[in-house]
Amino acid sequence: ISRARIEERKPAEGSAMVVVVQAQRGARGQKSWSGRRSSEYRPGKGWGVPQSRRRAAEKKKKTPTTTPTTTTSPAPSSAPPECAACVIPHPMKAAKGGEDSHFIGPRGSRLTVGVADGVSGWAADGVDPALYARELSKHGKDASWLWGDPFEVMDYAHSRSESLGSSTFTVATIEGLSLRYSNVGDSGVKVFRRGSVVEESEVQEHYFNCPKQLANPKKVKECDTPDVADGSDFRLQSGDVVVLATDGVFDNMFPKDIGRIVSKKGRTAEELAQRIAAKASENANNPKYLSPFAKEAWALESKEAPVASGLNNFFSAIGVAKEENPYAGGKLDDITVVVVKIPLL
Repeated sequence: ISRARIEERKPAEGSAMVVVVQAQRGARGQKSWSGRRSSEYRPGKGWGVPQSRRRAAEKKKKTPTTTPTTTTSPAPSSAPPECAACVIPHPMKAAKGGEDSHFIGPRGSRLTVGVADGVSGWAADGVDPALYARELSKHGKDASWLWGDPFEVMDYAHSRSESLGSSTFTVATIEGLSLRYSNVGDSGVKVFRRGSVVEESEVQEHYFNCPKQLANPKKVKECDTPDVADGSDFRLQSGDVVVLATDGVFDNMFPKDIGRIVSKKGRTAEELAQRIAAKASENANNPKYLSPFAKEAWALESKEAPVASGLNNFFSAIGVAKEENPYAGGKLDDITVVVVKIPLL
C-alpha cells in the first residue's frame, strides 16, 4: 500500500483506506539557507513571503537573514555510546537502495542520529521519493556538528533540502544519560529498558497511512513544517537501548517483539540492528502474519462497518489472521533501524 501525500481532503466517510494522490507543486525555490531564496525561512515554520514584502512590495526590501540559534553543549567527558544501523530495502526498490535514509553523527561525547522515510505517493508523479529523504539526512548530519538540539538539527535540514518530495523525519541526540528527540510523522524513537518500552515518540498522522511529512513549502502546497514536531527530553539509565526506525519496522513488529531482541545480553548494537531488521523483513514477507499495520487497518474498517462479524473481531484481537481480514499479512516496505546502546556502568 503506497503511503499518501497530504491533500486538501480526507478519504470519504466509510472508506478509511481510500487514498487519493494529487500533484501539488509550487514554484521552484532559489538556493539555500539564511535568506538567499526568493522568500525568507522562518525557523520551525518553513519558507514564507517576508512581512516587508507583503506590506510594501514596491519597496523591494532585502529579505532579512534568519540566523539559527546555536546550542552550547557541555565539554566532552566520555566516548559516545555504541551505535549501528541496518537497512533492508523494499524488494522492488532494492536496486536504488530503497526510499528511506538515515544518519549517524558523533561529536565528542554527543551522538546525533536520524531516520527519514520518503513518502512513496510521489512516485505516481514521476518523482523519486528517496531524494528528499536523503537530503534531510545529509543536512541533518551536517547540522549535528553545530547543534546539540534535535529540533535545531531538524529545522536546519528542512531549510536546506531542495528536492521535490516529502518525508517523515526523526532526530535524536544522546549525551551521557540525556536523550532529546524531535519527530514528524510515523517513523519514531522508542527506549527499551529490560525489554519494555519506557519512552516513545507519538505517531503523527493526518489520517490512516498519511503521516505528517516535511517538504519544501515553496514547492509543495500541502505539507508540514518542523513546528508540528513532537519532542521530549528523557533521562536514560545504564543498559537502556534506544531504537530509531521507519515504519517498515514499526508496521511489522510489535514493541514486545523488539523488546525480546534488545533485552538479550552480550549483543552489540550492530547485532541488535541486524536482528531487528531481519525480523521485520521476515514478518513483512509472511502472508499469514497479522502485523501492527494490518490490525490497525482492520480495526478502523470494523469501526466503520458495524455489521462486521464478531468472530472476525475476536480472531483479530487474539492475533490470528482469518481469511475475511483483507489486511492479513506483513507490509512490504523499506526497513531502516538505528540502535544505540547505553553502556553499562
